[in-house]
Formats: sequence, structure tokens, C-alpha cells
Amino acid sequence: MLIRTRIIDGVSVLYGLFFACTGCWITVAVVMGWPGPRQPTIGAQALTDALDASRIIDPLLAMTYIVGGVALMFRRTAPLGVVLLAPAIGTIFFFHLVLSGQFIWGSANALCFAALAWRNRGRLSLLWSAEGMAARTSPATAAVADIPAP
Repeated sequence: MLIRTRIIDGVSVLYGLFFACTGCWITVAVVMGWPGPRQPTIGAQALTDALDASRIIDPLLAMTYIVGGVALMFRRTAPLGVVLLAPAIGTIFFFHLVLSGQFIWGSANALCFAALAWRNRGRLSLLWSAEGMAARTSPATAAVADIPAP
């Protein structure tokens, strides 16, 4: 059990580091005016060119990648990283599945993300479950939050 936990911690750190570094690379590319990477198909390149031309997507994507990636590197903030990166991972998955033809990369990326989301499912479930909040709330704060005390 301990070895599996350490392996998953390592995967989380590497995955977070990948996204944090990618965000930094996007930031440097935007500041320096470097072109984005070339895509393998015409449709994928057209979408990438349109998003680059908007001049708003790349900075937002970089910020999301950096904050989400750094959050994934620490066990305490990993659920925040999962929440921040989820829209980008979904977009990456469908981009590679539909446009670029690199379905193996898109699927592997999504599977790794799904494993990290599954690992944090208990803490993520607090986002939609009032029972978890009531169990962790003291009677004093439960009265303020209009939650029945346990």
C-alpha cells in the first residue's frame, strides 16, 4: 500500500511538473513572440492558429497550467489542481481524438488525469456533497453556515 501511494505521488508530481513547465513555456513563447508548435493535420493547425491569433487563450492557458500543475505537485492542493486542469484535459483529449489524430497521446493524458482525479475523489466529492461539510463542521460554524450540527 505504501509503495503504491508513493508511486501515485510520483506520478502526480511529474504530471504537475509537466503542466507547470508547459505553462512556463507558453508564457515565454507569448512574451518572446515565438510561434506555437506545428500540428500534424490541417484542421488541428487551423484551430491552433485561431486560438493563437485571439491573443487571450495562451495567457489564460499558461496561467491555468502553472497554477494547476503546481497544485498537483502537493498532496494537500492536488484536488485544486484536478479542478483547474479538468477543462484543459478534456479539450486536449478531444483535440487529439478528433483533430490531430494523436489519439494515443490524448488518451494517455486523459487516463493519467483520471487516475489522479480518482485518487482525490473523496476530497473532490465535498464539492457536491453537503453531508461531507456537515461532518467536518463544528457546531459553532454549523449554525453560521445554516448546516445542522452533527
